[in-house]
Amino acid sequence: MLAFFLISFIILLIPFFIVNGILTGTGLDKPIVWYNNEHNLGIRMLTIPLEDTFYGLFMLGLGASVMEYSKR
Repeated sequence: MLAFFLISFIILLIPFFIVNGILTGTGLDKPIVWYNNEHNLGIRMLTIPLEDTFYGLFMLGLGASVMEYSKR
């Protein structure tokens, strides 16, 4: 089950990078969403803060956990 979860996360990273990249300014003159580096780690993948990928992993994990719990 963990392998399926991780494969799903990797697949979901594709649209995540596209949408979040546009929102944070990849290819734009001014970003739509601006993150203050004093409030995060300051590590970015292109223009996307690293924390956003962990947030996405958490949200996917939360949904998967609720679904697995409700099956019992």
